[in-house]
Amino acid sequence: MSINIIIAYLGPDVEATTTPNEDGSYTIAVNSSLSESRAKQAILHEIFHIKNDDFNDFQHASLIERMLRESNFLDEELDGINFYYHVI
Repeated sequence: MSINIIIAYLGPDVEATTTPNEDGSYTIAVNSSLSESRAKQAILHEIFHIKNDDFNDFQHASLIERMLRESNFLDEELDGINFYYHVI
């Protein structure tokens, strides 16, 4: 699976967003105003959506978000995960 990460200012209310691409890859846009630690958590949140195939799920978006926030996925340790990205 290919994931492109773009760091850009997304406004005051958006931490990150994911777009599925036509070639099967994904693009995660992360708000440049986030700290490195918060950006990592936002990326993990978006990766969870990718792995859970939430883009093809017809459940209401707020229900999916609530289920994700209540799961233990975001509580996992971030140590040992390396993030590489470029600011464009």
